[in-house]
Amino acid sequence: MLIAIRKSVAKQFEVIAEVAGLAISLSGATLAAVFGKFVIAVILGAITLGFFLRVTSRRAKVQAAAQPTPSWVRLASAALATVETAVLVEATNLPVRFSQQGFEFKHWVLVGLVLATAYMVQVKILGAIARRRHAGQAL
Repeated sequence: MLIAIRKSVAKQFEVIAEVAGLAISLSGATLAAVFGKFVIAVILGAITLGFFLRVTSRRAKVQAAAQPTPSWVRLASAALATVETAVLVEATNLPVRFSQQGFEFKHWVLVGLVLATAYMVQVKILGAIARRRHAGQAL
């Protein structure tokens, strides 16, 4: 009888151990997946933070060395960009007037984009010329 009780307890212990092992293994896989995703997110976040810190530190050095753009550069750039855009609109016969045949508002968007692009390019070019000229006078 003692042997039968011992075998019964052993079988119950085996069943409980197998159920517990199955539960632990299943939850372990879930925990490993969740923890693994968390670790990957932390690693990618650290890489991203390092990238942005490096870019901003380089930009700060460049901006500290850069001189402010003179006001005449902005005025001249605005005038040149306006003239260039007007010449381009007239050369392509783009219908930008309300009374023209084929007028649409998207043409004004196109004109605005061309004007903004031309202005930014002119500011860069004239700013570089002004900085070179200023650097030549300083020497």
